[in-house]
Amino acid sequence: ILKDRATNEKLRKRFEAKVQAMRDERLNIKSRLETTDSISTKDREKFYSSAIYGAIHVLAAIPGFGTVEALADATKLARSRVREIVDFMIRIDVLKEEDGRISSGTNHVHLGNDSELILKHHINWRYHTIANLQFLDRDDIHYSACLSLSVEDAFKLKESILANLKQNVDVVSKSKEEIAYVMCFDFYKLIS
Repeated sequence: ILKDRATNEKLRKRFEAKVQAMRDERLNIKSRLETTDSISTKDREKFYSSAIYGAIHVLAAIPGFGTVEALADATKLARSRVREIVDFMIRIDVLKEEDGRISSGTNHVHLGNDSELILKHHINWRYHTIANLQFLDRDDIHYSACLSLSVEDAFKLKESILANLKQNVDVVSKSKEEIAYVMCFDFYKLIS
C-alpha cells in the first residue's frame, strides 16, 4: 500500500526493495523448515560430496536395509565402501548402530539456499535422476516444461511449491520408513 501511495520515484523504489526483501525471505526454504545444523563444515562437505551419503542415510531407516550387506546390495557398492560411509555417518550421529542394526541417528542434515554446498547437492541428485531415467517406472513422476507466465503468477507458483514442500516434509517426517524416493523441485527463470 505504501509503495502504491509513494509520491516520488525514490520512495517508491525503497518500498519496492522492502517488498522484494520480504518476498525473498518467504521464498527461502530453510526459513520454512525447522532445521538444526550441528554438523561441522568439514563433515557437511563430505556428506554432500555424493548423493550416495543421502541415499544410504534414507535407506538405513527402512526395515530390511539396516545392515551393511543390505545397503551394499541396494546401492551396488562394495561392502567395504558402505561400511566406511556408515562409520562416517555414525560418527556425525546421522546414523546409529546397535546390535549390528543400522538406523537413523539424532542429527538431521539440511542445506539452506545460502550454503556453499547447495549447488553440489542439487547437481548430485540431478545426475542421480538422469542416470535413473533409463529405468523409467510408470509409477514415477517426472515433469519437465519450459513455461511463460506473469511475474505475479510466477511468485504465486513459488509460494504454492514452497507451501506444498512444507506440507510434504511434515508428512515425510511423520511417515513410517518403508520405501525410498528422490524428490527434486525445479522452478527457475529460464534467463536472468
